[in-house]
Amino acid sequence: MTIETTILDFQLSNMFEKYESHMNAEEQQSMFKKMGVKIFYIGKSFDDPQRATVIFQGPENVLYDIFMNPETKPIVEA
Repeated sequence: MTIETTILDFQLSNMFEKYESHMNAEEQQSMFKKMGVKIFYIGKSFDDPQRATVIFQGPENVLYDIFMNPETKPIVEA
């Protein structure tokens, strides 16, 4: 199995603190664990409280598939 690292830098629809607590919630962590995804970093922009950078590592294309799948894309964007 090929492992890849994904770095996302994006605009949030909420404040960073709300996003961070969502990402660290037990159900999110459980979902990532089942997918084989590890989160190495969740950081906010010093200039924009609604901008985040996240570094993930997991099986090849797993994160791409989540962001592009019509069923999961709206959940991720929310």
